[in-house]
Amino acid sequence: MKKLDSILVILDKPKHAQTALVRARSLAEATNAHLHLVSFAWLAMAEEKDVFDAHQRRAMKKAVVDERKIWLRQQVLDNKLMSADVSTEVVWTDDIAGWVQDRVADAKTHLVIKSVHHSKTLMHTPLDWDLLRRCGAPLLLVSTKRKRKSGNVLATLDLRHSDRKHQVMNLRVLDAAERFAEIGGGKMHCVSAVEYSVVLRDLDIIDVRKKQKEAKQRSHRRLGEVLIGSSAEKILSRANCDVLAVHP
Repeated sequence: MKKLDSILVILDKPKHAQTALVRARSLAEATNAHLHLVSFAWLAMAEEKDVFDAHQRRAMKKAVVDERKIWLRQQVLDNKLMSADVSTEVVWTDDIAGWVQDRVADAKTHLVIKSVHHSKTLMHTPLDWDLLRRCGAPLLLVSTKRKRKSGNVLATLDLRHSDRKHQVMNLRVLDAAERFAEIGGGKMHCVSAVEYSVVLRDLDIIDVRKKQKEAKQRSHRRLGEVLIGSSAEKILSRANCDVLAVHP
């Protein structure tokens, strides 16, 4: 991730604070990256073919999209982005993750930025989790709880596997972490969790310190994987800082 020329910014709904946009603007100022601001619009009733005819559905869709375009232009003005390298787009879809997945595959997008939104409902998959699984580009999920702006970056590595796939993934994580630390004027720190059985530890069957030492030695040799999936989702739900997810 040495280059950061193109950033895709997923804006929040108009009623929310635009945390992702603020973070994207600061990154653009530091890197001169192009910002592409996307606002997603959707009205379920505008797709009800059994209730409304085609003309009515088009009229409702046009009204929603036109209103959102006006709001989006105002965001550019309010954030003083008129002189910056920025483009805007209003997208009509209820599958945001799918659209982002296709966009990243077709265009040279070096980073996707979105603010974090937590959802605890059992019948709904949060968009953040869906993006973690489907977004092919590095995904920066900006925390609304973020207070300190030290610029320091914590790179989370998984040293349980030594195959080439995991080594490559670890190197991508380290590369991205180093780049963000450089942009923010901070330091990069690396951490890897060592899994062990509490029962075995209590019975003195496993030496925890020895396990930690072995993992640290492997880290120095390979510097080698980011946690995509349930681990990343747990980190996202607890962290009060931005989370950058990098895919292999």
